[in-house]
Amino acid sequence: MVVVAGRSNVGKSSFINFILKRKNIARTSCTPGRTRLLNFFEVDEKLILVDVPGYGYAEAPKEEVRRWIERVAEFIKECGKIAIVVQLLDIRREPSGDDRWFAGLVRDSGKTLLPVVTKADKAPRSQREKRAREIAASIGYGGRIILTTAKDGEGYEEVWKAIFDNLRREEEGGAGKRVTVVTIDGPSGAGKSTVAKLVAGKLGFNYLDTGAMYRAIGWKADREGVSFEDEEALAKLCAETTLEFRREGGTAKIYLDGEDLSEKIREHRVSSLASRVSAVRTVREAMASFQRTIGLGAPTVAEGRDMGTVVFPDAFLKIYLTASPERRAKRRVLELHERGQEAVYEKILADIKERDKNDSTRAHSPLKPADDAVLIDSGELSAEEVAREIERLALKAMEIKKS
Repeated sequence: MVVVAGRSNVGKSSFINFILKRKNIARTSCTPGRTRLLNFFEVDEKLILVDVPGYGYAEAPKEEVRRWIERVAEFIKECGKIAIVVQLLDIRREPSGDDRWFAGLVRDSGKTLLPVVTKADKAPRSQREKRAREIAASIGYGGRIILTTAKDGEGYEEVWKAIFDNLRREEEGGAGKRVTVVTIDGPSGAGKSTVAKLVAGKLGFNYLDTGAMYRAIGWKADREGVSFEDEEALAKLCAETTLEFRREGGTAKIYLDGEDLSEKIREHRVSSLASRVSAVRTVREAMASFQRTIGLGAPTVAEGRDMGTVVFPDAFLKIYLTASPERRAKRRVLELHERGQEAVYEKILADIKERDKNDSTRAHSPLKPADDAVLIDSGELSAEEVAREIERLALKAMEIKKS
């Protein structure tokens, strides 16, 4: 089942009519507060479209709006047959609080979100891609949003393909089946990056360095003088940033706007920048969506602070890696010395304790073990020993999954 949703007068009828290859059959009232029904359209035996009437209200009584929002939320959360939610967004409008609420609702429900920008022909062609990136950042979506025009049908074939690609993956995976991702969460300095790389190599999985992404965004915000308190400016910065992971000579490198930042972001001061920027809701939402898009594309080992709790809650194996602050500080000092950088143990220890506090008490996606995570204390273990244990757990979990 595919849900098509969006604010009133965003183009839902035109979109559904295109999918149905019919004219004027999908029509709902756009009068605020009037439409209360979900409209179902069967395309074929596998695809049913559900038209959710406009959730953006301008004049409706507040009580009416509240009741309708509760009904929409209950439908999205409780309907297990929903595979994809297509969210339509008008290129001429800034995403509203309702748009952001709805995108968050879909993500929290574990459904696949497919944002689509409508009425792209109403904006100059030279500005369309930039505008789409801004809209993506505003709703916390890290992937590319498809642009469509009702006038000539541009982009609709791409949407059609995206819908059926997602339906195929859903069918192959099966309802409730866990994704092939190993998550490794834990505090700064626990050895997540080193262990994750080793585990990825042992299992033949991709390695997703989420910490590098936050370091890169923090580094850019600092360089451009963007305030870490300005959520809107940070969202705009994310929308205008391109992050890429490239494998060069057997090493994974991160590129920001085409520049290799692999070494620059490992400076100690960038660690605190990453902690500060990762506490910003819009940044975390943009990064989480991007991370999930990467992780669902191939078997992946993802390390970070909310991989198992937020980004990949359906991962087949979740690890929470930890060690005492003192042990982590000693490791960090040694690591910096090996790179030829100066490091004072007392300052590193204080920074680690401060970051632990910030990460575990922030309002959005705080650092904590997932309920079903396996806890591993790396304090007295080598990275290789930890990696071998995680490999053992992964192979065991995969055997259970196959059976």
